[in-house]
Amino acid sequence: MRQAALLAAISMVISGVGTADVVRHSSIPERYWGTWVGAEESVVVLSANSYVSHEANCSVKWVSQTAGARGSIYSAHLHCFSPAGRAETRVTSDLIIVPENIDQIAVGPDFKNLRLFHRLSPCETG
Repeated sequence: MRQAALLAAISMVISGVGTADVVRHSSIPERYWGTWVGAEESVVVLSANSYVSHEANCSVKWVSQTAGARGSIYSAHLHCFSPAGRAETRVTSDLIIVPENIDQIAVGPDFKNLRLFHRLSPCETG
């Protein structure tokens, strides 16, 4: 009887573990490629293997995908150069991409510093 109760307790604990699967990709998903505009006209450009902003020019080394309430959440591991800085200075950084809706994403280095961006439509590019 004691063993059955112990097994039941262990199985309840174990059943909650392992639900946060992470899938690793070699590039940013295609649905996020393009030009995105945020507050104060800040602009980021995402492609399969790059992230470009006024602060940095980065190459994507890998992307981790985890499940989220509004769709998959992506964390891109980047190697960056600062366009305004020393050309030989390379920095490793992470970029979180959280979907808000089909044409809006939240982007930032961590969950505390996410900024909203909307997709720049072809007619907005002039």
